[in-house]
Amino acid sequence: MNDTFSDLLGLIYEGVSAEVPWQGFAEGLRVALDARNAFITLHHDHESGNDVFVGAGEPGDEVDWLAVESTYRAEFMKDDPFRPCSMEPGQLGLMESSEADARKRTLFEHLQIARTLRICIAEPGGLRCWVDVIRNFARPDPSFTPADLALIRALQPHLARALGLYAQLKRQEAEKAIYESIVDHFALGCILLNENAEVIHINRVASSVIERSPDIRLSNKHLALADRSAQLLLNEAVTKVIAARSRADTGVSGELVRLGGLQHRLIGMLVYPTPVQHYYRSGQAPCAVIYVSDLTANLEALRPTHTQSLARLGQLFGLTRQEAALALFLAYGNTITEAAQQMGIAETAARNYSKKIYAKMDIASQADLIRLVLRCVSFLR
Repeated sequence: MNDTFSDLLGLIYEGVSAEVPWQGFAEGLRVALDARNAFITLHHDHESGNDVFVGAGEPGDEVDWLAVESTYRAEFMKDDPFRPCSMEPGQLGLMESSEADARKRTLFEHLQIARTLRICIAEPGGLRCWVDVIRNFARPDPSFTPADLALIRALQPHLARALGLYAQLKRQEAEKAIYESIVDHFALGCILLNENAEVIHINRVASSVIERSPDIRLSNKHLALADRSAQLLLNEAVTKVIAARSRADTGVSGELVRLGGLQHRLIGMLVYPTPVQHYYRSGQAPCAVIYVSDLTANLEALRPTHTQSLARLGQLFGLTRQEAALALFLAYGNTITEAAQQMGIAETAARNYSKKIYAKMDIASQADLIRLVLRCVSFLR
């Protein structure tokens, strides 16, 4: 019993970060209770059906349990005394097939279900899960013994703690996805390095910058630049910030490295130490981050031909489409004369538009316009 309990505990906590959560625990519990099946259901919502449904069964079990679950919810869940919405955390329910009504008994007999055990698990944040164990008629007595119930009871607080860890992990994953989308939106590449200056993670934007530029590539887990002087500066910057991080020096403001030029493709790289995580020490621990920006490509949002930019600039400041187009031409550095030519309108018309633009944006000059539009670039992308 002690060995079984210890093994199941390990599977419970390992299941928090498993690719299929608690798949190993479901199988371990099935074997420990000599059951036909064991199921774990997360986010059990009868209306939405967006559950994480994990199951383990005897070898050779060809029943489509997802289809069974769907049928059960549609036809029988409403009258189930142990339906998830009516169970309290920690409550344990037992059912014999003979106790079911005629229609449900027919289904149970067809599936060879003799006894079912269900327990409700909850964590403080509100996430719940249900553990179901099924026995068939293969056993002389398919009933769950006091020892079986004691094992489930002993596992229940650990399942609740593990469920809390799972919920916290999922919240962090959601936050990470949001922050990554923000970084992507600003077209900011991020490259994480470990203490040996090896690349351990590259976000989508940084990958795109590397793919488009012939002057930067990955070589043996390190960032390799075509420009030797820029490479030396980058190596020095990385060495400096990693050393500063090891000293817990919070005064480092970042090291800037420039690659290329305005005539071709200008790439800026800003190297910073990552925050120190005192309880995270491994070869995969991020020690430095390189923020990579293709400064040439980032001007695309200001191009007057950018349809989305026109629409959003108009929404922000109440501009007509023509006014928004002129505003972007001016923000891009064109004179009134040049903007009028490119828009195919008279210069006098362009000047009249500009007066309306300045009034709506509450500014006095083209310099003010450029500053204001640049502050709004993140909304124009």
